[in-house]
Amino acid sequence: MPDQWPQRHLRRGINCDLGESYGRLRVGHDDEVMQYLSTANIACGYHGGDPSTMRRAADSAVTHGVLCGAHPSLPDLQGFGRRRLDVAPAELTDMVLYQLGALQAVLTAAGTTMSHVKPHGVLYSMLWEPELAHAFADAVEILDPGLPWIAMKNTPTFEIARQRGLNPVDEFTADREYTPDGKLVITRNPEPVDIAEMSDRMRDVVSSGTTSANDGSTRLHFDATVVCMHSDGPNAPEVAAALWSILTEDGQRPWEGGDRT
Repeated sequence: MPDQWPQRHLRRGINCDLGESYGRLRVGHDDEVMQYLSTANIACGYHGGDPSTMRRAADSAVTHGVLCGAHPSLPDLQGFGRRRLDVAPAELTDMVLYQLGALQAVLTAAGTTMSHVKPHGVLYSMLWEPELAHAFADAVEILDPGLPWIAMKNTPTFEIARQRGLNPVDEFTADREYTPDGKLVITRNPEPVDIAEMSDRMRDVVSSGTTSANDGSTRLHFDATVVCMHSDGPNAPEVAAALWSILTEDGQRPWEGGDRT
């Protein structure tokens, strides 16, 4: 595990999916949100992130002092990695290794190393299936058994990573709703985030470690080390600024790398 990881997350840091443009298709508000981040999940080519986009994202993250992680997905450019595909466990291991290796080379060129991994889109929820979680874990273990793996605590994914001696890191995704069984609500075309509602959820998690699912009554528990968001939302810059404001309300910064005021 990189030495910087614990120090950079003494408080909850903001983590964001980015580098998801592909060719002439522009996706996300990477430049606008980067200033608020402590860690970034960079797309690795399967749902977004052509080689030049990956390189630009890595260079920008390094410039801003943001740690760079991999954001592997299923091979689904047209569906942006949000459509389930039927893959065998061995295939999944190879797909993840391929993507991690590609980003690792890009990060070497940018003068940095891979700080963590976080699966993208539908793959994230597919890893609740033990067989697929083990397949993903096989890829992480081959590359670097100590690599932090961002996942939701108290899920099969998190427990399998922990049982195998890997390094799961718990998260709360602030700009998405959760179902009563704790799964993220994934939409093909994200609408603008309601900043007031998101802020209420975030303050709930900060103050009590719980927040409501999208049924309005089920309470979900989070002991989140990182707070995740998405750069491709229509109002992602406003989301990032609001999260930053909430996470610094007590006068303590979630990011240890410099002055962001």
